[in-house]
Amino acid sequence: MEDRSEFVGEFKDLLRNFIEYKRALGYKYTTISENLVRFSFFTLKYKIEDKALSREIVLDWTAKRKSESSKTWEHRPNDLRQFVLYLRYMEYEAYIPDKKHKVTRNEYIPYIFTHKEIGKFFHACDHIRPSKVSSKHYVLPILFRLLYCCGLRISEVLSLKVEGLNLDSGIVTIRESKFRKDRLIPIAESLNGILRIYRAKVVNISGPKDYFFTNKDGSKLTRRDVYERFREILWKAGISHGGRGKGPRLHDLRHNFCIFALSRTVGKGIDLYCALPILSTYLGHSIVSATQRYVRLTE
Repeated sequence: MEDRSEFVGEFKDLLRNFIEYKRALGYKYTTISENLVRFSFFTLKYKIEDKALSREIVLDWTAKRKSESSKTWEHRPNDLRQFVLYLRYMEYEAYIPDKKHKVTRNEYIPYIFTHKEIGKFFHACDHIRPSKVSSKHYVLPILFRLLYCCGLRISEVLSLKVEGLNLDSGIVTIRESKFRKDRLIPIAESLNGILRIYRAKVVNISGPKDYFFTNKDGSKLTRRDVYERFREILWKAGISHGGRGKGPRLHDLRHNFCIFALSRTVGKGIDLYCALPILSTYLGHSIVSATQRYVRLTE
């Protein structure tokens, strides 16, 4: 299989240097790096001379795709623009794309799974056919359970290192997540037991600095890889997808965690607004008001 996690083409060294430069300034540049990897593959079909980034390439890359959401489209020109400005600073010829300002759009309503659908989803996960060239039948059932049972962001799960899971104490350490915050996530004993089995089967030869979830060759999983497998599992579970921008999305597993957590809180007779600061801390939200929107969804 073609490795889509590394830069390719005429700009690969400059792209790599650009990402290192941005990270040295304190930016995470994880998702943007993945977007620019896709851009590097896009450039392979063009003839490029003297590392000049032509107007044709820029306009072709930044054109709005059919059925593409406005959110996805607006990121692509802005991400590329930063790299183009870097090229110009390094005295290469490069056409500067127009900056796309945020567009007005309706607030996304997450897909709320029924308990029956969740059961079907994980049944499909647990029956992924083993493959000699892939470890997805081991990785995906555990990865999706962490997303759903702990309300983690996909970026947090993919960035987990072996040293970040203390399965003796049942604590997952999330390092430098959104807003560059660290936090500790206690996990249920049932999930801890599954993680122990996975570590013994798959991760037992990995070093503490290695990623916990990887491809069979040891390379880091990408968000795109996981999303494509997510769509396949939804289909096998008989859960229809509403189309681009309508979900279910990967991030909806985090939404479902929040809603079911608040629902259980109400069921136990606990004051919802006393529970919000605790849930907010668990989720890694910077302010409690970011968690309050789940109250409406829970209702």
